[in-house]
Amino acid sequence: MAKSENNEVMFGARGRVGNLVVFKNFGNNQTVISKRPKRPENPMYTAKQVAVKQKFREAVLYAKGAIEDPDLATFYQVFAKPGISAYNLALADYCKAPEITLIDTVNYQGQISDQIKVRAIDNFRVTEVKVSIHDAADALLESGLATLSANNVDWIYESSIQQSNLAGTKITAEAKDTPGNTTVKTITL
Repeated sequence: MAKSENNEVMFGARGRVGNLVVFKNFGNNQTVISKRPKRPENPMYTAKQVAVKQKFREAVLYAKGAIEDPDLATFYQVFAKPGISAYNLALADYCKAPEITLIDTVNYQGQISDQIKVRAIDNFRVTEVKVSIHDAADALLESGLATLSANNVDWIYESSIQQSNLAGTKITAEAKDTPGNTTVKTITL
C-alpha cells in the first residue's frame, strides 16, 4: 500500500483503476493507493447479516411505496433538507422503530380515570400507543389506545376499570410508527 501526501498530480484521485489498484482519500490531504480488494466468490453471511439485508430490502420497498403515495410523500417531504430526498427519509424511518423511554404510573392507583403516561419517541412520528394492564396472574384486565398530549411526546391512557390490588400488576405499552414498526415495553408495579 502506497501513500501520497500533498501530491498535486494525485490530489483528489479516488476510485478504481481497472482491476489493479484503488485510490482512497483520507483527511489531511492524504491519498492511499492499494491493491483492489477481492471479494469471496461464495460469501458466508451470519444470521444477523442476513436479517439486516432482509430489513434493508423491506425498507427499500416501503420507501418506494411511500414516495408513490401522495400523502406519505408529502409527509416525508416536509422533513427533507437539501441533498436528502423523501425516499431517503422514508427508508430511514422504516429502519428505526419507535422508542419508549418512560412509563409513568405515579397517577395510577387502580381507580377509574387514573392516568398512565407513556413517553414514546421516533425519528419522525409515533402514530399510536396502546396500553394494556394485566394482573399478577397475567390475566388481561383492560387495554386501549392512549391519547397524544399537547407536548407531542407523551401519551396519556385513562384506566377504565377499578382494581384493588396493584401488587404484581403489569403495565405494557406498545408504540407504533408510520411504517408500522412496533416497540413494546412492560413494567411491573
